[in-house]
Amino acid sequence: MKIESQFHCDLKSNFPEESPLARAFLYTDYSIEPHWHGFYEINIVLSGSGFHLIEENEFSAQKGDVFVIPPNIVHAYIDSSHMDVYHLLLKPSFIDMYLPEHANVPGYDLLMEIEPFLRHRYDQRLFLHLNAQRLVCLQNDIDIIDEGHSPFREWLPLKHCTIAKIVYWMSALLYRQIHGEGNALLETNQAIIRTLEYIHHNYAQRIDIDTLCKCAIMSRPTFMRKFKEVCDCTPIHYLMAYRAAQARKLLEEGRLSKTQVAHECGFYDLSHMEKYLR
Repeated sequence: MKIESQFHCDLKSNFPEESPLARAFLYTDYSIEPHWHGFYEINIVLSGSGFHLIEENEFSAQKGDVFVIPPNIVHAYIDSSHMDVYHLLLKPSFIDMYLPEHANVPGYDLLMEIEPFLRHRYDQRLFLHLNAQRLVCLQNDIDIIDEGHSPFREWLPLKHCTIAKIVYWMSALLYRQIHGEGNALLETNQAIIRTLEYIHHNYAQRIDIDTLCKCAIMSRPTFMRKFKEVCDCTPIHYLMAYRAAQARKLLEEGRLSKTQVAHECGFYDLSHMEKYLR
């Protein structure tokens, strides 16, 4: 059952002048009603336990679990018991600042977009989990960016680079967690995730069902059935929705004409793009 949002977290109150693009802080004994916001939020459970709600699904949240929440996704934490959660809040403009680097980071799209998309449609635990040793490693970086140790405006480039480092490190860890040897995921689930990564990396090019079937190493009927089971939509629906999302970002930037944006995002022409932007 889909949870109903109780409130909206606005940008102004969450990003004061001293931290205009990114923030980092610890919430102790954390719980919060269903809400949404227009920025990215990364939650790292440092201690305790509770339950993480995201759209239709509920997951137990334990020490070491990492939850990425993209913009405009309703989420909450309930029934927490001494649950301390470290928060990284990232404006979309912070994400865009490192766009050239993202393409070279294994698992970046998987961490920031694909796994969160699947989490509120699919009930398997696909999100990243950090073991005790990795939580110790993380603490060294938290000490650099933690607002409690020094004002965020001081050493701002170092703090921003450290946040990006954490994101890239966790991206690589999630990639290994999902695609590595000995993974408990069914091979078919890994294949569907692999096709989602392919779409994210190649959405501007011509992509058809046969191409995705080859990527998944599945017959067409099996692929279509499994994709629908995991993603709750068809491959073409996912592809066009992702293209539309990228087009909206480019249109907001205002650097390119609408026709240029359509071609940059893999649409046939402007009218084809506008059909999916309605």
